[in-house]
Amino acid sequence: MPDRSNRRGEAAGSTRDVAAAMNRVLTAEREALEGLEQCRLEAETTLESARHQARAILERAEQVARDIHGRTGQLAAARAQHLVETAAARSADPEGDVLERALARLARRMTGDEDA
Repeated sequence: MPDRSNRRGEAAGSTRDVAAAMNRVLTAEREALEGLEQCRLEAETTLESARHQARAILERAEQVARDIHGRTGQLAAARAQHLVETAAARSADPEGDVLERALARLARRMTGDEDA
């Protein structure tokens, strides 16, 4: 009979060991799931921050592009105005127009004017 009670004691001890091991596994699993959830929450926060930064960069780039476009338009308008004014001044002063003088000199040469 002592053998039987020893076997029962071993079986009970074995059952307790298995239960303790299962509890450790379940605890580890719960802790791992909690860790995963914490990582997911941190990833969401990081992603939202990155999205916010990307929007800010895009808005700034669009503002810079608008500024450049506006300044370029102003420079082009000023240059066009300068060209118009220069052309108008040359038209008012025939002596100032190089092309007209060159054409007049060519016409004199072709007609035999020796002083050209």
